[in-house]
Amino acid sequence: MAERKKEYDLHTEIKRVKDEIRKKVENDLLQEYEAAQTEGRYPWKGMWLKPKEIESLQKLMKRRDRIVFSEVILLFFVLAFIAYLIYKVLLFFLPK
Repeated sequence: MAERKKEYDLHTEIKRVKDEIRKKVENDLLQEYEAAQTEGRYPWKGMWLKPKEIESLQKLMKRRDRIVFSEVILLFFVLAFIAYLIYKVLLFFLPK
């Protein structure tokens, strides 16, 4: 019986410490949020940025997305051309 009481007390202590840590982290995050709001910063992908910075990053990402899309399209055409060349080579070397 005493062993169960110790185990229960241990679980209770763990829950208490966990709740204290959770409250401390929550308070720290709220303070960080309020400080950023007073500076005119907003959360964006894990960073605190001003609206102008967010806008410039969005333009940069949009440009990067277009480049990646064009590279994928170019790769498709290159692979199609290589497949065409292999087809022509096989037609030439394989018996009819």
